[in-house]
Amino acid sequence: MSAIPFFYTDQMLQYNMGPSHPMKPERLRMVKDLLTDYGLFGRSLSLCAPNPAAEDELKGIHTPDFLAALQTCESGQARLDVRKYGLMTTDNPLFEGIYSASLLYTGASLDAAQAVIDGEPAAVNISGGLHHAHAGRAAGFCVLNDCAAAIHRLQRKYRRIAYVDIDVHHGDGVQELFYSDPSVLTLSIHENGRTLYPGTGSSSEIGAGEGEGASVNINIAANANDEIWLKAWRLAAVPILRDYNPEVIVLQMGADAHAHDPLAHLMLSAQGWLKAVQDTINQGKPLVVLGGGGYNLATVTRMWTLATALVAGTRLENAVPSNSAFLKYDTCLLDAEEYHPNVRDFEYAAARTDAFSSELQQDLKDYYHIGRGSQNRMS
Repeated sequence: MSAIPFFYTDQMLQYNMGPSHPMKPERLRMVKDLLTDYGLFGRSLSLCAPNPAAEDELKGIHTPDFLAALQTCESGQARLDVRKYGLMTTDNPLFEGIYSASLLYTGASLDAAQAVIDGEPAAVNISGGLHHAHAGRAAGFCVLNDCAAAIHRLQRKYRRIAYVDIDVHHGDGVQELFYSDPSVLTLSIHENGRTLYPGTGSSSEIGAGEGEGASVNINIAANANDEIWLKAWRLAAVPILRDYNPEVIVLQMGADAHAHDPLAHLMLSAQGWLKAVQDTINQGKPLVVLGGGGYNLATVTRMWTLATALVAGTRLENAVPSNSAFLKYDTCLLDAEEYHPNVRDFEYAAARTDAFSSELQQDLKDYYHIGRGSQNRMS
């Protein structure tokens, strides 16, 4: 495999919501630096400077009034009450350069999509994956929905697109924007909305109109570990993805399902989560790879480094290189062991996740025979 495009510039660090905000922009530079320490650039990855998104690229995704309100906030100050647009909130505070910084991460996802259209087998933008942004409002640390922008760009060439979201939070903004579109499968595996933001993503949310059956939500109970999560993933996500048979896949690889992430309640290890990345690669489709959640600097850096290398067809030594600044965080990429909740929590999480999976099978029985071959009625 030739070196795949990895879109990055230090200007991406300007998407900065403040020192007390959970989303730390330095995670992006840490991943780029660790990939550099492993010698991937120039060999497996090609470092590419992204272009900011053109305003016309946003018109099919976001409403004109939201975009106009966002532009007025570029100075970091609001000229009007923008809270109805999800801005100037605890999750989405204003900061100087908010509009231009949002255009940059969105443009990087558009560039990654275009690279795949132009024939690259994969392209990566770890600053993207901001899946909570809605058509008319920012939400959940996300201002513009770069995932949707990338999908729109891919629709210029592809008729069947799968959006696969392994972030611990439901990919609600992307689902909303394509809820009636049968040409886009939105597949999200996430902690159940009863215990985690944004509170959506039940198994009964299967799409509407012509898009019925093309929205898939796999709910995972709090305290679930690798064993529980991977069972649900491989029971439902993998066969549905195979049956849908997309021409291209957009992978949102949020790393916040890890046991050490401070904003959720799952107990995954890096290696457990990485198996879902490998399963997605194994579909053999072109890949647009985006970032997402991940609020423990050490774990998100390890996980995105491992995943990016896999996408580039490279397996890394577990030991962090001796010259790496990352050694102050960790000495290895993989976790020393898998995480296990106490017996009572494990049994409850397993039972609840099995129940959610049964609900999913019932809700999608007219579209897919999960685990029993294919009955894809989305063709």
